Amino acid sequence: MRQSSLSTHYLIKAIHLPRVVAYLLAALVTASDHFQAETFGWEFAGFLLVLLLYPHLAKGVTRRFANSASGAQGSLRVDAVLVGLLVIANEFHFLASVSFVTALIISSLFIGAFTGMLVNLLLLLITAFAGYWWLGLSGFGFSAMSDSSDSLVRTWLSGVFIITYSAIATALGYQVSRHLGQGRKQLETYQISIESLAKRLQPYVSPQIYQSIAANHFKVTRRRCLSVCFADIEGFTALMDSLPEELVTRILNDYLTCMAGVALDFGGTIDKFMGDGIMIFFGDPLSSGRQKDALACVEMALAMRAKLTDLRSRWQQEGVFSDIHIRIGIHTGECAVGNFGSAQRLDYTAIGSTVNIASRLEGRADRDGILISAETFALVEAQLHCLARGRIRLRGIQRDIDAYLVIGRLPEVASPPGVE
Repeated sequence: MRQSSLSTHYLIKAIHLPRVVAYLLAALVTASDHFQAETFGWEFAGFLLVLLLYPHLAKGVTRRFANSASGAQGSLRVDAVLVGLLVIANEFHFLASVSFVTALIISSLFIGAFTGMLVNLLLLLITAFAGYWWLGLSGFGFSAMSDSSDSLVRTWLSGVFIITYSAIATALGYQVSRHLGQGRKQLETYQISIESLAKRLQPYVSPQIYQSIAANHFKVTRRRCLSVCFADIEGFTALMDSLPEELVTRILNDYLTCMAGVALDFGGTIDKFMGDGIMIFFGDPLSSGRQKDALACVEMALAMRAKLTDLRSRWQQEGVFSDIHIRIGIHTGECAVGNFGSAQRLDYTAIGSTVNIASRLEGRADRDGILISAETFALVEAQLHCLARGRIRLRGIQRDIDAYLVIGRLPEVASPPGVE
């Protein structure tokens, strides 16, 4: 984009007119004595020309190279030096000097900050006293101000300067406040739209992931020990072919809503829905420890199976097809977890052999069966009743897997919170 096509920052525009008027009046105040005393030289004429051209030059340069609030505030450093030169040019005339310094202070406070004003005043003092020392000027204009008619003209012009610039500065303050008020309203509207968008997007990700995104806690992909669960409806493809699409949609959404609710009750992270399948893992972004994560994962699977039994009873009472059963596979192990995808589309997910084994175990499970690996069994055997299924070969897995069928909770183990 061409720089010239950029819009000028509002502070740069806001300060331009007050600058033009201020330096025009400052030039008149400074020139008043020299015109009447006929001491108007070429050097002095050049200085007045700089004063008249500076506001336009400042606007153009700042807009091109620092088109921002900080650029507008930084340009006041040059104003501070020029005000110091004006004080020198007016031989430290009291009222003229006060009018120039007052204008600088007002501008600094309006578009800068208190610290910026102090910096500007420091630059002004350095410039003024360096000129005083170099030029050897004496006196602060008190005698001239009271005894000479030309100093009286400068005094009156200085008064006009203060009144005029104060009026313009008041208008500038109103303009800046109005702009900030408009910006605040736009920001509030923008925040409302962002909140609305966030609410619409929230159902598309697991609550734990949504909270991590909102808190900006996501880190780079890392290795974590996860307990991964795959749950799938048995014979779902055949079911779709035998039932109306509207009924399949109703049953599937009802089923997924209930299963997702169970997963969230146990603290599981819902990775994705794959048609009728669900991938859930425990251990990221929050973890209660490897053993507790594995136990929560298997307890969740038991609760999902029990929930489906309740669903079948309800569907049967409603006259809806209810012969639906699930298979569940669970494995615990190291995974790579984090953001995967492209710059345009990312998924926060887990990948690795642990995920593959859990998926394959689900495929080998019996109707309404929960099949877990030996790694998961070692972490939950003290709390759950399981039967050994021996070593099984899983498609795509190079090693045989010791599998266990989960029967249920041991009598002495209480139900986890949130599950009856």
